[in-house]
Amino acid sequence: MKLRYHWFNHLFNFIGVILGVYLAFYVDEKAEENRDRKESLVLMRSLVNDLSADIETYEEYQIPVNIQHQENLDTLLELFVKNDLERANASLPTILQLENYTPTTSTFNSMKASGKISLIDDLTLQKKLTYHYEGLAEESIAKGELQVNFFTDELLIWLSNHADLMNMKIIDEEEIPILINKLIIYSSLVNQKVDNYEMVLEESKQLRQHLDSLLEAEQ
Repeated sequence: MKLRYHWFNHLFNFIGVILGVYLAFYVDEKAEENRDRKESLVLMRSLVNDLSADIETYEEYQIPVNIQHQENLDTLLELFVKNDLERANASLPTILQLENYTPTTSTFNSMKASGKISLIDDLTLQKKLTYHYEGLAEESIAKGELQVNFFTDELLIWLSNHADLMNMKIIDEEEIPILINKLIIYSSLVNQKVDNYEMVLEESKQLRQHLDSLLEAEQ
C-alpha cells in the first residue's frame, strides 16, 4: 500500500513538473505575443505618420507646384515656337525651377532591415507596403533623379553656353531649336514625375486607411 502511494506521489510530482514547465512556456509565449502586438501597433502608428506627412506634402505643395511648373514649361515652348522671343526671355527663369520630393521611408526601411515587418499579421498589407515603398517610392526617387540629371547635364549647360543668365536673355537665337527639343523632353520628364506623384498619393491614402482600420480594431 505504501509502495503504491509512493508511485502515485512520484507520478503526481512528475505531472506537476510537466504542467509547470508547460505553463511557464505558455506564459512566456503569451508575454512575447503581447510585446509583439504592442510593438506592431507602434510601428503601424509610425507608418501612418509617415504616410500622412507624404499625403500632406503631395497634396498641398509638390503636385500643385510641379503641375504649375509643367504648364509654365509648355507656355515657354509655345512662345519659342511662335518666335515671341521677348516674352520667352521674360519667362526663361521658369526653366530654373525644380521641385522634387522623396517619400518618407524611414519606418518601413527599419522594419524591413530588422525583420519586424512580419509583426504585421495582415499579409495583404505587408505586400502593399512592400509594393508602395520598394516599387512606387523607388520609382518616384528614380524619376526625380532623372529630371535633375537632365536639368543639370542638358538645360543648364545649354543656358550657360547660349544665354545671358544675368539678364535672362537668349544670345544665340540660332540655337533655340535645340533648346525647344530639350524643353520638350524635360516637360515630358516632369509630366511623368507628376503622374508618379499622383499614384504615390493615391496608394498612400489607401495604405493609411488600411492601417487606421487595423488600429481602430485594436482599440
